[in-house]
Amino acid sequence: MSEKGLIIGRFQPLHKGHFSVFQKIADECDSIMIGIGSAQTQREKDNPLSGGERITMIKKTLERYDIGPYEIYPIPDIECYPAWPYYVKSLLPEFDYLYAHSPTVLRLFERTKTKIRKVEKFNKEEWSATKIRKKIRQGDEWKSLVPEEVADYLEMIDIKERLKPTIETKEETEKKVAHLLTKKEKTIATAESCTGGYIAHKLTNTPGSSAYFEEGYITYTSKSKIKNLNVKEETIEEEGVVSSKTAEEMAKNTRKKADTDIGIATTGILGPGGNHSETPIGTVFVGLADEENTYVKKLKFSGNRWDVKKQTGEKVLEWVIEYLEEIK
Repeated sequence: MSEKGLIIGRFQPLHKGHFSVFQKIADECDSIMIGIGSAQTQREKDNPLSGGERITMIKKTLERYDIGPYEIYPIPDIECYPAWPYYVKSLLPEFDYLYAHSPTVLRLFERTKTKIRKVEKFNKEEWSATKIRKKIRQGDEWKSLVPEEVADYLEMIDIKERLKPTIETKEETEKKVAHLLTKKEKTIATAESCTGGYIAHKLTNTPGSSAYFEEGYITYTSKSKIKNLNVKEETIEEEGVVSSKTAEEMAKNTRKKADTDIGIATTGILGPGGNHSETPIGTVFVGLADEENTYVKKLKFSGNRWDVKKQTGEKVLEWVIEYLEEIK
């Protein structure tokens, strides 16, 4: 009868300590079961890799070293730690041994009559996902701490860019843009795709915003951009919905449609889908149009969907402030 050994981890990222446990299970059991903890989390500072990316990363490593057979299972979190072992056992097929070094995890699983095999602590001073993320963020050497396949994969998805600190939003930015729009007697309208109305929300947080904010459009789909903002169909087909040209037409046509002094537009990729090399997740094109010119900026942010929305909103308002301060 074949025996299965289970290890559960977040693998953010997979490092040599995890890999040593994989090897131990392969030596002692007939097959390996790997549980991907916190599988439901969106990409953020402490969880920069999605469940699917962690599965890919692990598969590449195990297949490179011909370790197996193996099975990988996503395990979403529950907010009840005492019930967690029962939850895990209800999700997964039967296994023979749990491999772990955490005293708490071992104790909890022992209560469920699970056979456990304690893993001696590996070099936590070096092999720590938290410390590896910190090294990547700071530009220190980190590749020697992970399997070669993991290092290659993390570079391919540009993990350093993903781990950049997020931009904090400031209430002062909203007040300043409201002050300048009123002082300069300028009106503004918005057309938002990826930000979903967040910029209009920020522009109307200040009392008296009706003096400068005219209207906002949420044109989330390509069809909506074509129908409501007169973005050319060929622009989207040839340049892409997330592109400089699309943002330009959105901003220009919004200003005309709303009959305002300024038109603002956003189009971008929040993730987790839609990622590719030319426009990776976190890429946002922002357009700003006035009566004479239309300007476009390409921005790149890290974090989850909400992080990207917030950072885009902050950067757009900062840009509007810069534009207004140059007006005499």
